[in-house]
Amino acid sequence: MDPYTEATKINKDAFFSTEPVFEVSKDQWGHFKSIFVTFIDENGHTYLTGADITITDLNQQLQQSVTRATITGCFFFFIAALIAGLYFLQLKRSLSTDARTGFANHVALEYYIKKSTKHRMELAVVTINEVEDISSFYGTEVSDKVMASLLSYFQSRLPNEALVFRLATNKIALLHTRGAEQDFDDTINAFNQSIPVLNEPFIYVSLHAGIASGNKLMLIENAHIALQQAKLNNQRIIRYENVFKQVEEQFRYNVKLAKKVKEAFDNNRIVPYFQPIYDTQTQQVTHYESLARMASAQGRIYTPDYFLTVLKRSRMDGLLTRTMFTRCIEQFRKTSISWSINITAQDILDPSLSEFLEQQLRRYPQPNNIIFEFHETEAIAYFSEVKAFISLLKNKGAQVMINEFGAGYSNLSNILKLEVDGLKLDRGLVSQAHTNDDSYMFIEHLVKYAKQLNLDVVAEQVESEQVAEALSKAGITLMQGNHFAPPTPYVPQS
Repeated sequence: MDPYTEATKINKDAFFSTEPVFEVSKDQWGHFKSIFVTFIDENGHTYLTGADITITDLNQQLQQSVTRATITGCFFFFIAALIAGLYFLQLKRSLSTDARTGFANHVALEYYIKKSTKHRMELAVVTINEVEDISSFYGTEVSDKVMASLLSYFQSRLPNEALVFRLATNKIALLHTRGAEQDFDDTINAFNQSIPVLNEPFIYVSLHAGIASGNKLMLIENAHIALQQAKLNNQRIIRYENVFKQVEEQFRYNVKLAKKVKEAFDNNRIVPYFQPIYDTQTQQVTHYESLARMASAQGRIYTPDYFLTVLKRSRMDGLLTRTMFTRCIEQFRKTSISWSINITAQDILDPSLSEFLEQQLRRYPQPNNIIFEFHETEAIAYFSEVKAFISLLKNKGAQVMINEFGAGYSNLSNILKLEVDGLKLDRGLVSQAHTNDDSYMFIEHLVKYAKQLNLDVVAEQVESEQVAEALSKAGITLMQGNHFAPPTPYVPQS
């Protein structure tokens, strides 16, 4: 037995313990943790049994394990954070982006204005008037294509610092952070409403815009107020700073004009003017269109552009139609001259007017000489009502044409369901026949198709020889406009 001089007090005391004894110690051999258990043999000798474990190796292993666990944990945390970040960015993008066009939406606009440190910003809110009708007629896919085309149009024509947003189904927002006023005015005014936004199908749109600048907290609200006034006044652009002054002036003007119109009706100063439709092949007049005019007390003659808004606001559309129809009956009853008159949506929805027209047609000697013209956009918007109205007119022998064809939906297959006798081309198409290849090709194709269906095609507002020549080349023979003759209060008797 070797002497163990390094024995510690705990070693020695362990001989007398009935329980295991633990000790941590260091010596020249290393750093250990030991356990001692007493043992008594059959001869009564007491022995001390023990076992050691090296703590240095254990600490190293524990440290390595902790390090590996930390690295693994950090890796998975990084992956989780990355996935969460990407998801958040995707969610934020989906909430702030219009899914159908890919442009930023109203959420993005409000967030940008709120977070912006710019002290001066300018916002234009633009509404496209026909989008909702296009959506209900062609579906949202076509209306979204229209909006995408317009969004791209504005984006490509504005400075780089200007931002473009799709606010709603039919609204676009243009935001400028440098306050360059002319940028928005020039770009919006440069939009040509006579050029189709889409070619398949041909779709034309018109727009109004409200512009506000200054206090960013009221920017969106003020732009919408200006937009509302632009629509009410039928102006393309109105700036918020001019709204209150314009509204006050407009109110006074409207009241004054409404009084003038009422007096004109009361004093028989709503009169028809007549413009001939020429057959350029025979050099003969085929019929006359009756156009409403208002004569002032001093004898000044006003076109419908002057008083038509007041008529609609005052719900006097029906009174105008009755007055015009009665005057035309008096003018043409004893002749064999053909003539046409315009019918509005308000007329169609007025049961008493239907009864009035039915009675007048029954008494008219040659009802087939009377042509009723319906606006294309209204004919489509009130399709079932217009179809029933047209059926009533044709049963009495009258003819029917669709006016301003090509200004709206230009869907000939739907127009043909109305069983019309002819089409009158929109003035925007006509004016571009000699300068715009798309307009010319559309007219040429339409004329060929219309001839196969035995439909008359009339081009209105032909104002120059160049336009007349282009129309003739495209196959148009029936033309109307100041190039041939202006509207006059009389008709040569045949």
